[in-house]
Amino acid sequence: MSLSWRNRIQIFLAPDRVDLTGIACGIRPVQQFRQSGVCVQENDSRQQWKASLRLLEQMIGQMDDRFRRGSELHITLSNHFVRYGVIAPQPSLANPDELMAYAGFQMREIYGERIDDWEFSLSTWDPYGGALCAAIARDLQSELVMLARQYDTRFACIEPYLAAALDHWSKRLVEKRVWFVLVETGRFCLVVLSEGAWRCARNQRVVENLQEELLAALEQESIILSPDQSVERVYVFAPELTGQLLVHDLRWQFVRLPDEKHPAPSYFPGVTGMDDSQNHA
Repeated sequence: MSLSWRNRIQIFLAPDRVDLTGIACGIRPVQQFRQSGVCVQENDSRQQWKASLRLLEQMIGQMDDRFRRGSELHITLSNHFVRYGVIAPQPSLANPDELMAYAGFQMREIYGERIDDWEFSLSTWDPYGGALCAAIARDLQSELVMLARQYDTRFACIEPYLAAALDHWSKRLVEKRVWFVLVETGRFCLVVLSEGAWRCARNQRVVENLQEELLAALEQESIILSPDQSVERVYVFAPELTGQLLVHDLRWQFVRLPDEKHPAPSYFPGVTGMDDSQNHA
């Protein structure tokens, strides 16, 4: 069977939830079902993915075997499970091995010895614009690969939530300086690109007040990136939050995503899908 005709199981994995969307592939892919499950977070922050992984295994095990067998697993990871770093431009790098070694060095400068247990991936490399590096626990990746084998599915890819959102709205983010914020329950990511070059990537836990902490992060980054205090447009994607997140002020103009011309993918959390059902573990 051609790979392009495989069914696809699109998974969103977060510390306290799992969203699973089944897409029957063909000339026109059709969403067959969507399920959501909630679970209790682990106390050990180093392996906070354990509970959601157990829930995912339960949900896949309960799936119709005729749909599941041979399907591709496409996994989007919550930013709670990912660490990011901006890899500075370096025109002298000669090959992919040098690039990964350079990325590892820069990530070690940020995170220290913890990177020894991580797997890295990079956005498209631009010698003059740098790249965004994402890191996840090596154990998490191994467990997901084994889960795919256990249920006779094909492990296709793991994608960080931030990378998926940026890719999806890349044609919308066209300013010379792009400010983009992705909000999840208890966490936000802030990235800045200036004329195509990566300048900032913050993955920050919300301690008390999302609005205050996000505004503080924006002001801190703007001291370096936009010292003239010009008005900046900030694109915000916060599908799990209802109501107004932030108000306009003299410094920041917030643009809420999605909009009518640029809807969000159905498998993103907080996006309504057909035949939603709930699981609890």
